[in-house]
Amino acid sequence: MIPIFTLLLSGIALFSYIVLLATYGPQAKYQKGMLFAVTLPGHAMEHPETARIQAGFRRRFRNVSLGMALLFVPVLFLRHHMAFQAVYFFMWFPTFFIVMALPFRKAFRQTLALKREHDWFVGPRRVVMGDLRVARLKNRKSASLWLFSFPFAMAGGTLLWTAREEKGLLAIAVGGLAVTALLFLISALMRRSKAKVYSENSEVNLSLNQARRRVLSFLWLAVAVVENIQFYLITLSALRENDGMTGFWTAVTLLFTAIPLAMVIYAYRKIRVLENDVLAQEGKEIVTDDDEYWANGFTYHNPDDRSVFVPKRVGMGETVNTATLTGKILVWGVLGLTASVLVGVIFMLIRSELTSPELRFAADNRVEIDYPMYSYGFRAEDIRDIALVDELPTGIKINGEATDRHARGHFRLKELGKARLYVFKDHPPFIRIKLKDGYIFYNEEEPGRTQSLYDRLKERVASGMEN
Repeated sequence: MIPIFTLLLSGIALFSYIVLLATYGPQAKYQKGMLFAVTLPGHAMEHPETARIQAGFRRRFRNVSLGMALLFVPVLFLRHHMAFQAVYFFMWFPTFFIVMALPFRKAFRQTLALKREHDWFVGPRRVVMGDLRVARLKNRKSASLWLFSFPFAMAGGTLLWTAREEKGLLAIAVGGLAVTALLFLISALMRRSKAKVYSENSEVNLSLNQARRRVLSFLWLAVAVVENIQFYLITLSALRENDGMTGFWTAVTLLFTAIPLAMVIYAYRKIRVLENDVLAQEGKEIVTDDDEYWANGFTYHNPDDRSVFVPKRVGMGETVNTATLTGKILVWGVLGLTASVLVGVIFMLIRSELTSPELRFAADNRVEIDYPMYSYGFRAEDIRDIALVDELPTGIKINGEATDRHARGHFRLKELGKARLYVFKDHPPFIRIKLKDGYIFYNEEEPGRTQSLYDRLKERVASGMEN
């Protein structure tokens, strides 16, 4: 049977492949006045060099797609070593995104050089900016930022409820609050993004920009509500653990993960359909020529544009103007946070793979369990009950490490409540120790050593009772 973690990584990789193939593949076709995100007049497509660039891109894109697929195979072979599997995947994943973009970046630069060589410029070579009057009017039809008070109230309610029920799950509730704040920030910044010029008709520009801002403002508001529902359900499933409901909660979590993605796709498709319909009737579409600000075709850097977000040329949605201070903070903040999380996760996984807890007997009849971040000690006479069991109760991780092989840290077990686990899951038996404030489960990888520790613990308990 394939481990769940391996299936999860494979699903992420497959989804990423589909997204990048759908994003970069169509860029080899001339559409909406652009080829490889470079604006070109229609007659440029008749030049033989243009066809050569297209063919070269398709060949390189096919080769890197196959190569990255082959480099993913070791993830499957490492399925029995979760830590090393995760480390390899976290190295493969960012490399995958970088390498898959290389053929497009080369095609963009070749096309831009060819355009400059033949002077194939479309319209003025400066960015066309919407006037301030349009910028003010387009915001009037957007969803009010005050409406975010509703998802903020949902996040706050989940946070207070979690604090009362189980403080160990506060990180989940805080995550809901953080996501809401991020979506609020995105919605606020998009109101300052530059107006897109569609036509020579200012009324067409005004109406399309109004419609675009309205759809996006309600999109991020709706996503915030859905995400808070998801965080509430995750917390609820953790507090009401039930083996028979595992499949149900998994399905619900996956559903609420897919809903925001579907909402984003629907919103941008609606905007695109509206733009095509209006411009088809008006018949005077303008393709502005600001290629110089699109480094590599998908990174926007324009010091003269104060907009933080602008519509993407490649793919769907918005991208950040890295020339603005807010844009720099967003990009480098996200990269820094992501790198920090990945380094932390990798460190914990490798440590879990290479380091094992150690139970030792100290002075004053104390028992110490040494393990980084989750060390714990207690007196032998504080043990209320001790037993050797062959099965672990089901439960959830509160703060710790849980892999297919190990469980270490703070857990909440069914029928037992709070517990500290230091166990090799597939190597019973397990020493179950009951203390005043919860349980401890411990074992060694070798059953014989577990039995020996159990016998010594019983002797310490008996000795404490006699004293």
